[in-house]
Amino acid sequence: TLPPPLPSSHDAPQAPPAPVRPAQPLGAIQIISGASAGKELELTKPVTTLGKPGVQVAVLTRRPQGYFITHVEGASQPSVNGKSIGTAPHALKDHDLIELAGVKMEFFIKT
Repeated sequence: TLPPPLPSSHDAPQAPPAPVRPAQPLGAIQIISGASAGKELELTKPVTTLGKPGVQVAVLTRRPQGYFITHVEGASQPSVNGKSIGTAPHALKDHDLIELAGVKMEFFIKT
């Protein structure tokens, strides 16, 4: 006797597609001091530029490992939690305090 035929793929019920979730939670910056105090900026783009050209500029990059801040321009590097970040990309953690071009801001993860 022959074994029963194997069901073909079109006979099997299709699993619903998995819900699309971002690879990581969305980060944001809350401005604490300066002219824009109280404003919130969602970090939806892969790269966000912050600061004042000619004074101090940094970029926030969204990577699979999380968010990083990198010094771009200016005599001094931005500080995170009161410490200069230097010239290498610096990983940001929830509620890190950033100071850039005289403006204080808080990085946080939106839930």
